[in-house]
Amino acid sequence: MLQSPHVQPFLRTREEEIRVAFLSDPEGRVAMLLERLCRLVRRLEGRSRAEVVEALRRQERRVRDVRRLAGISKTLLDLCDFQPPPGAERAGEAREALFRARGVCWPPLPGDERLPYERAAAALGTTAEEVERLLYADDLRARILVRAPAIDGRALLERYNLELARAVLLDAARVTLEARGGWRGIFRAVKLARLMYRIERAGRGYRVELTGPAAPFLVRPQRYGVRFARVVPALTRAPRWSLEAAVLHRGRQLTFRMDARTLPAAPPHGRRRSYDSRWERALAADFAARLREERRGWSLHREATPLAVGGEIFLPDFTLRHADGREALVEILGFWTPDYLETKLRKIAAAGLENLILVVYRGLAVGAVEEVASGPVLSFANRPRIEEVLREAERVGRQPALVA
Repeated sequence: MLQSPHVQPFLRTREEEIRVAFLSDPEGRVAMLLERLCRLVRRLEGRSRAEVVEALRRQERRVRDVRRLAGISKTLLDLCDFQPPPGAERAGEAREALFRARGVCWPPLPGDERLPYERAAAALGTTAEEVERLLYADDLRARILVRAPAIDGRALLERYNLELARAVLLDAARVTLEARGGWRGIFRAVKLARLMYRIERAGRGYRVELTGPAAPFLVRPQRYGVRFARVVPALTRAPRWSLEAAVLHRGRQLTFRMDARTLPAAPPHGRRRSYDSRWERALAADFAARLREERRGWSLHREATPLAVGGEIFLPDFTLRHADGREALVEILGFWTPDYLETKLRKIAAAGLENLILVVYRGLAVGAVEEVASGPVLSFANRPRIEEVLREAERVGRQPALVA
């Protein structure tokens, strides 16, 4: 991740807003330069980090703004895989043996420069050359580049602009984001970052406000900036997204805004997440096959409705949306028991999720099942049938609440 010195030269303020000057490339020349940097780093596989850093620094003569190169180099280095050299775990032992040998050979005399190394090597049962190699093998600069990133110049430019945006959030006290999908990945990132959240309905999407657990009690609430920045990559993989943050800049609290349009060459959404089960895939395929038929105004959306239930995020597998605004949520159960199903129904009722439909497959029931629980439950012998799901959606569909 970039640090403040990498982004500060490119921050621009206007009234109560702060913007970052992303690196644009209308003619493709920047991508060509970055492509050379990528090839350079790939040629340096097997070399130390210090050598890779120096090789990138020497490219300063090729660029107009060395401050940009510093950030691009940091981005490229962060994508590399560096590993400690062989024997790095013995570096501390080698230093201790050498310093002890140097004390015995004190004061140094002309011509005895190798003597402490030889004494240390004898104590460690190795050679003087090996002691010299191990001396600072645990230093970060001594790590070996074992794998360079398999990206091109265009991908590196996209990643650099993304890292610039993340660096702005290092001084953020509060972040609000909106998206139309991709919630599973977003909330996974929020959970890993250990942030608090509040969900609100925003038009056809949702708005999530992120804060730190102790933010109201801190003199410096922007201490959670690193955690906010960790959520950004997952957010940019959503189909439609936007972000607004309260950023402290030179003693003033300013607003930073960003969305897929303002972030140039936004990273691709990546591969669509695979389905959890073949029954979930069957439901989506069955519905898609009827796109040209009469569906009574319903459309199917996958993992599009995040809900706060019992202090945790619940993300139904599908959301059925009607043209008149009604919604019905569809959750597909894998292996289940009657007790588990009853417990889940009680939780749904306690959370007030009256428009949720549970779809179960009788063949995945564990133990003897005489009767499927009552309530908004559809059971099928094999694959779900969309006609029955739509019929239930007509019955339980509701207008979405403003706050989830």
